[in-house]
Amino acid sequence: MKNDKLQNEKQGICGICPYGCWITATYDDDGNISKVRADETSPYGNICQLGVHSADIIYSKDRLKYPMKRVGRKGTYDLKRITWDEAYQHIAENFNKIKEESGAKATGIYTGRGSFDFSMNDVFQPRGVIRQSTASSLLFPFGSPNTFGVGSLCYVSFGMIAPHTTLGAMWLDMHTDIENADLVIVWGANPATDSPPTNLTRIIKAHQRGAKVVVIDPRRTATAKQSNAQWIPIRPGTDGALALGLCNILIQEELFDDKFVRDWTIEFEEFSQYVQHFTPELVEVTCGIPAETVTSLARDIARANGVAQVMYTGLEYSSSGVQAIRATLVLWALAGQLDVPGGLNFNMPSLDFPVNRAGNIANPDVNNAIGRDLFPLYTKYRDESHPQALPEAVLNGNPYHIRGLIVLGASIITSWPNPDLWRRTLNGLDFLVCIDRQLTADCAYADIVLPATTMYEIETYMTYNSVFKIRERMIEPVGEARSDYFIQAQIAECLGYGHMFPQTETKLFENALKGTGYTLEDVRNSGGSVRLPGKMVEYKKWEKGLLRADGKPGFDTPSGKLEIASSILEEYGYDALPIYIEPEEGPLTTSGIAMEFPLIFNSGARVKTDFRSQHHGVPSLYKRRPDPTVMLNSEDARERDIKNGDWVRLSSPRGAVKMRAFVTDDIVAGSVEANMGGGGPVGPKSWQECNINELTDLGQYDAISGFPVYKSLLCQVQKIAADENGAVIDSGEYAGKVSTNGKSENGHIIYLDNNATTSLAPEVIDEMQRVMTQYGNPSSIYKLGQESRTTIENARRKIAQLINATARRIVFQSCGSEANNHAIKGVAFAGAKIGKNHIITSVVEHPSVRNTCKWLQENGFDVTFLPVDECGRVQPDDFRWAITDRTCLVSIMLANNETGTIQPVEELVAI
Repeated sequence: MKNDKLQNEKQGICGICPYGCWITATYDDDGNISKVRADETSPYGNICQLGVHSADIIYSKDRLKYPMKRVGRKGTYDLKRITWDEAYQHIAENFNKIKEESGAKATGIYTGRGSFDFSMNDVFQPRGVIRQSTASSLLFPFGSPNTFGVGSLCYVSFGMIAPHTTLGAMWLDMHTDIENADLVIVWGANPATDSPPTNLTRIIKAHQRGAKVVVIDPRRTATAKQSNAQWIPIRPGTDGALALGLCNILIQEELFDDKFVRDWTIEFEEFSQYVQHFTPELVEVTCGIPAETVTSLARDIARANGVAQVMYTGLEYSSSGVQAIRATLVLWALAGQLDVPGGLNFNMPSLDFPVNRAGNIANPDVNNAIGRDLFPLYTKYRDESHPQALPEAVLNGNPYHIRGLIVLGASIITSWPNPDLWRRTLNGLDFLVCIDRQLTADCAYADIVLPATTMYEIETYMTYNSVFKIRERMIEPVGEARSDYFIQAQIAECLGYGHMFPQTETKLFENALKGTGYTLEDVRNSGGSVRLPGKMVEYKKWEKGLLRADGKPGFDTPSGKLEIASSILEEYGYDALPIYIEPEEGPLTTSGIAMEFPLIFNSGARVKTDFRSQHHGVPSLYKRRPDPTVMLNSEDARERDIKNGDWVRLSSPRGAVKMRAFVTDDIVAGSVEANMGGGGPVGPKSWQECNINELTDLGQYDAISGFPVYKSLLCQVQKIAADENGAVIDSGEYAGKVSTNGKSENGHIIYLDNNATTSLAPEVIDEMQRVMTQYGNPSSIYKLGQESRTTIENARRKIAQLINATARRIVFQSCGSEANNHAIKGVAFAGAKIGKNHIITSVVEHPSVRNTCKWLQENGFDVTFLPVDECGRVQPDDFRWAITDRTCLVSIMLANNETGTIQPVEELVAI
């Protein structure tokens, strides 16, 4: 009997989510997985609710099993089964047709959270990415620069941009030392709903040994309850103000690490002047936290022997998410809790298994990627496009048309604000391919739908820091499903460049291990996994040259120090300091809206019974949560005569959805938390009809990352009358912020005086008319002022993009004459400092150039005024004789606005 049981069990890696827990699977007589439990023999053995229900997910009635092609109109799920060969042929024909007609840039790929096989990411992530990406380079060899990913609305603010612009490191290069901390601060995260809840176990153990646990969150989470934590409820979207207020107390009470500040930070004095306004009393008004609680927390952080920071993505989704996260990093550094026992620590270098990515493919034209002009720093870190700009490209052809798209493991319509805009966007594509394990809302607009496997059905690998392990196939694929990786690799083959990606599992392994010192045979002979040798932990690594590739002391930042004021952010035209911006839509900024929508909206909190928008069709999971719910405070419920379990209408200025009320004291008064993930075609009807993004706004986002605001908007909750029969509440229409280019009424005129003045493009006129109504002071913090500031900074970044510069290099002037003065004198004085004081110009330049040069000549500079011929042209030979080793500037107008002469600038540059 014992041997029979062992024959029906197999150890392996869970195939439901990317975490890769080690499990033991039990099989039925047909060879199907019937039960999954944690592998108790391994430290990686773990399991969550999703893993427990693996069999229900694998064999769900909603699993996609065969390739399908659209036969009905878009907006329906009228699809028919086809073969894989037919599907690949159809994809190749349509993408090649689009490329022939509109160029490769008219195509793109969007990858989501459902495609997180790390081996796939290792091969397909863009070559220029700093550290790690889930975006796909599939279409780079095709010639398209457009790869979009879920990183545009999850993790990248927290895990990449904020830490790298402050510390020179990514979150993957760091860890939090809960085991040795006296104080554990869980901020904007709920480890109880992690898959698996490893950090929750660590926190509970820390509490049991005597550590204090503090949870900063609008909700009293399961983590707070299970760890007996001090709960500090906070108004959503104000975390940055709290962090700055805590920093202010450290500075005012001289509780900061003075030596570290002096030796290893920049712009501390400027930061001190900024945060002095964030008094405990101001923080109380802003965040809703009593001033004495703020002061006490700051002192605890400064005095504790190790403060562990447990954070994730909760702070990302406000108007200043990146800066709020940066403020927390500065707080830990000032308090002396960075890279110390029990603190927020850097990993020891060279401990991660060095998976080979040398063959990864670079973006062929990242400067032309959709959305780069809006979010240039995001594209710097990700080497990809930004979906915020995708609707405009598809619907209006701005900056150019996107006609073909592949959506891999994603549900754009249920993930992004304003679902109706995204429905119109996907409907507006000439060709759409969806690759997934179940039908999604996006599939209603797909021309081809391809079935993907779960990770139980593939053979690949996982890495766990220093460990490389083979992920063995636990079952054969369901139906004709294929792995995400090989679907992409085969599409590449059909498009003519399959040789650029491994086409077999053996080749995939060999590619990953190339240059690591291990072979596939080594790994198999070692029981399927290998581990790099460990290193003794060292602290304060910046003092020992352990943070920089060159081995020098310091941080891996441009200054070599922890940058309180980020030089990278400044270079790209953003505020260098971790400033706080009040939410664009909120009780303090839009009091008029707050009269009708007085509650603060939150969404995005994870639950144990789904994986974002996945698994709503699995009965064993949704029976625990059969309807979408909105959590609201008991006091707010009483005011609205709402009782627990009532059907309610949750609305915002953009739309409304129907949900069940969950009345509790475990959420701060004045706020709600609404389930995300509904709106797809599977699961209970109430979930299918509840897309929470009907309430959100694509036009409200973090200016640095482009992340939508999901956690600080305004809303209202109203009880539905007792005679309601459960009909769907009308969500209304919301067009979003997609502009329509006007048509010039002067198209018939032939204008031949463009050397003097030119007509304005219609889109420029539209934009000028729009901004002429903005009168807010851009240096202020109120909403009108912030709108003006956003307009200015967006313009600065777009101009920088046009000339391949960064936003910091763009200086706005009142006129051309002022700009000429600024540029000429600036270059001249800079040149004079290094012995170059010679300037060349011509006798026919604009007076703002000639007169400035004459003034410089009178003040000690050597200026050559080149003559011109009878046509007003400068002669290259005259220029060749004039230039010297002391020449610091040549100022010659390409097209003279008085004579219309085109100067031979290209010949002059060649000289």
